[in-house]
Amino acid sequence: MFSGKISAHSFNIFQWKWHSTSSLTAGLLKDVPTQIELSDYRKAPSPCSESPSGLLDGETSNVEPIDDLDLFIERIYTYYCEKGLWCIIIKWIFELLSLLFTICFSGFFLLYVDWNGLRNAKCGMDAVESGIKPCDLSEEALHKHPLTPFTLPKAIIVGYLGIFSIYWMFCFLRFFAQLKETLKIRQFFYNSLHVTDNEIKTMPWALILEKVVEAISLQQLCVVKDLSVHDVVMRLMRKENYLIGMVNKGVLAFPIFGWVPGAGPTVRVDTNGVQHRLVLTKTLEWTLNWCILQSMFDRNFCLRREFVSDPKTLRKRLMIVGFAMLLLSPFLVIFMLVYLFLRHAEQFYNHPSTASHRRWSNLSKWMFREFNEVDHLFKHRINSSVVHALDYLKQFPSPILTIVARFISFVSGGFAAVLIIIAFLEESLLEGHIFGRNLFWYAAVFGTITAISRAAMMDELLVLDPQGAMSRVVQYTHYMPKRWRGKENTETVRVEFETLFQYAGMMLLEEMASIFITPYLLLFVVPKRVDDILQFIVDFTVKVEGVGHVCCFSVFNFENHGNIKYGSPFNSPRIKRSSQGKMEKSILRYNYHNLNDKPLHVIMSNTFI
Repeated sequence: MFSGKISAHSFNIFQWKWHSTSSLTAGLLKDVPTQIELSDYRKAPSPCSESPSGLLDGETSNVEPIDDLDLFIERIYTYYCEKGLWCIIIKWIFELLSLLFTICFSGFFLLYVDWNGLRNAKCGMDAVESGIKPCDLSEEALHKHPLTPFTLPKAIIVGYLGIFSIYWMFCFLRFFAQLKETLKIRQFFYNSLHVTDNEIKTMPWALILEKVVEAISLQQLCVVKDLSVHDVVMRLMRKENYLIGMVNKGVLAFPIFGWVPGAGPTVRVDTNGVQHRLVLTKTLEWTLNWCILQSMFDRNFCLRREFVSDPKTLRKRLMIVGFAMLLLSPFLVIFMLVYLFLRHAEQFYNHPSTASHRRWSNLSKWMFREFNEVDHLFKHRINSSVVHALDYLKQFPSPILTIVARFISFVSGGFAAVLIIIAFLEESLLEGHIFGRNLFWYAAVFGTITAISRAAMMDELLVLDPQGAMSRVVQYTHYMPKRWRGKENTETVRVEFETLFQYAGMMLLEEMASIFITPYLLLFVVPKRVDDILQFIVDFTVKVEGVGHVCCFSVFNFENHGNIKYGSPFNSPRIKRSSQGKMEKSILRYNYHNLNDKPLHVIMSNTFI
């Protein structure tokens, strides 16, 4: 893997450039103070940038300065994906209302509802049969003094309500700050790109990207050079490309057991037999993004020397975040439980089979995503693979399970049919009780059992073809490790495939468990890999003029990182190549989306230049 030590010569990335500068120019700019990359050309450029000579002579621009060109491009992309101003505003408003409702709903049911009184209350037919007055739930099932007595569980609930109320206020204030920036982006779309909100809804991203590149050139938003489409995409995915590279090269593989929630495929096995597995839950992804990717660049989009040369500081940051998450974990669990209940309870109740639906895990998405592949295009590709992934798992039927499920379905369906007949004869009969439960309750139970058992039954018309099913999956995921080849029909491949393509219910449970697993990883596991993480950042970073430091795989430099087995004209050492030809696959996908108006032979001719 990596040496674990950052050698001194590795820091040549801070001096290396695509184009050399003259000694005179270097001397003139040597003592210039560092500035943010601005479009206010009256200021001197930063040492990491080159400015057009005309602008250095005092030429000015009427364009409003842009402090962070990366953030500006990211906002353009977000505006495009959200389909215009009013869609964004309405989405934000309802997200705020949903968060507020979740907080208020959970506070009411956790503090005010008397669950013992609610369980013992008698209403409707129960009250009539008992000869008592029908209950008043507001009197029997609500606490008049919810905080009395003030116990430890109630203290945790109050703390949860306080923390998330403060978070809601922060989101509410951030709404107005983001609205101001969104209005600027809308003005840029209308005035510079000449694209309206209605046109955004049907306009392809490739066309928007071309317009953005043209506008950046005309308005000289970059003081170094005219950016190309490739440059803009590398800026947009600067941080994501590093995360894709870390997953691809196995840097985020940790010595954990396979039963740990979120654990993925085994990347390597130590000499002592310890298996290193990839793991990247949503919670861990967020923490790594905040601790590493958001902290590694300076304001000129160059790697901070003190960041890559001081692993102790990064270890300390990871451990502090892990400890903070450990303290917040009880409150996060309460919020997650309430949120998931509100979002999925009705769906699971009325459509129980949805619990058996499968989705790609968060780790698999970063394993499948390619360099410079923007989010909405990746989602389109990966969502298209779901039906084929389901078809692959159907290639492993369980005859015994099918026999048992067919019997259970037959019995439960029989009871459900009797209840349907009773409902047709006299609907009021369903209010009758058997063993303390009315027939409505039995109808729901038998209906749920029937739906689940039928979902477990094998399709009798299915023709088994594991190799063909896997090939259709690979057409969309572009993921086929060597250990799978020729073994598509084995249980080993199926089990590993299922770790990436999981049940929706299981994924929800794993995300809940990750709230406690992530602090453990940040405190005891991830800090031990800090040297390898920083070594990867140093070894696989290059500087691109007008863009800054980026992951070298996103540059598509085949001379230094090519793999001849995947069509590259150059063959680099294994340690410098992307795993499983990720870079070669990425450029094919990138050219397909950005040269989609050109014939196939033109796309191929532009692939390996």
